[in-house]
Amino acid sequence: MLQRLLTTSDKLKKETSTVNERCEDVEEGQPHNPYNEILILQHHSDIVRLLLRISDRRFVSAGDDNNAVIWEVQYGRRVATLLGHTHPITSLLLLPGIESNDDALIISGSSDKHIKMWNADTGECVHTLTEHGASVRCLQLIDHGLFCAGGENLSLWSREGQFLDLIENPAIEDIHLMISIKNDRLVTAAGKELVVYRLNLEGSTPKLIKIKSMQSHFEAIHSLIPISTSCFGTGSVDGMIIIWTSSNLQQTKILSAVTEYKDENKRFPYSIQALICIQERYLFAAIGCGFYAFDITADKETLVLQKRSAHLSKITSMGFACEGELLATCAEDRCMRLWGRKPSSDPPKGNMAVTTMERFTGLQSNELLALNSPWEPSLLGECCAHGGPVQGFLDFDHEGIVTCGSDGLVIVWKNAEMQKVRRNQTVRKLLISCDGIV
Repeated sequence: MLQRLLTTSDKLKKETSTVNERCEDVEEGQPHNPYNEILILQHHSDIVRLLLRISDRRFVSAGDDNNAVIWEVQYGRRVATLLGHTHPITSLLLLPGIESNDDALIISGSSDKHIKMWNADTGECVHTLTEHGASVRCLQLIDHGLFCAGGENLSLWSREGQFLDLIENPAIEDIHLMISIKNDRLVTAAGKELVVYRLNLEGSTPKLIKIKSMQSHFEAIHSLIPISTSCFGTGSVDGMIIIWTSSNLQQTKILSAVTEYKDENKRFPYSIQALICIQERYLFAAIGCGFYAFDITADKETLVLQKRSAHLSKITSMGFACEGELLATCAEDRCMRLWGRKPSSDPPKGNMAVTTMERFTGLQSNELLALNSPWEPSLLGECCAHGGPVQGFLDFDHEGIVTCGSDGLVIVWKNAEMQKVRRNQTVRKLLISCDGIV
């Protein structure tokens, strides 16, 4: 049963094989895949699009069934179901407590034009916000205990649920991405346009002031991420990645620019689906069915890592797991794949790997740059149990990896060796507690 779940069927490969370059097959038996036990969490009745980690032991899932669920990750126990939205939940945000006695809050935004604030421990709804009067696509925490909701408009709220400001969105498209940058500023993306706002705290009530609009992409922006305090990045359907300075809001680099970003069928094979940055230096981009990494500190575009055909269809999300030793990629082909370097029989080098990139590649930065061609990671594992596209994932360190999908499932992928140790410890405790029997 488990082997069947961890192996992609021939039928699925035929259904989704749309890439020109051959997609690598996982090694038989998957000897390098630590995640070969699963917990299937069934409570949603429609597509699960969102996962949010709220503590070392808990996370929340949400999607198109209008509900959110708080889960305990170790045993997959359902802690609470957050009921109240009447349309799909489109965004989640964790609002940490400011004072020591403050409860953490989960914020949910929906296309039902409601924002709800929930106690992260109990799941109790403490506020329902409606003053913005519009659907919500994204939420963003900013300083001073405030947060913003973006969608058909942009609204500003306090931690207590107080409505502070509203700015109409002049764009045809909804605001769908937001990040906070230095000096109390907010960057929003609507379609292919970026708009930057500044938080004004001088009056009695905080307000948002528009300071600049920027448009350099030819198609819709799919990814907007902070890179460091000095810059942020955007990725678009047009295949272009732009690095912007946070101080003067100017372009500083353009990566992965392609002259023809549409194919003959008017599809976008070079679309940027996701961006992540590590060490404020290496920018990973999910482009089409593959992923690439650039050294953005170099004077010119430097591609240090690539996997052109990582999946049978487009990658939806990615991130690091196992303390940086593995890169997990999720895709529309119903699988999560794990990438890294295969264990070597050679004696370890004298220098210990201390950064994420060193743990992932086994190479120091100077060795990585000295390679004649971009380093290519090996496929170490394939986790296939979803019945539809994998929408997202969370890394829970020693507790495993959580994925959600279009099939309405949430799956916790467990490290089998770690679980074996835990079970042995539990049995030993039980035996010791049984009237001295050991």
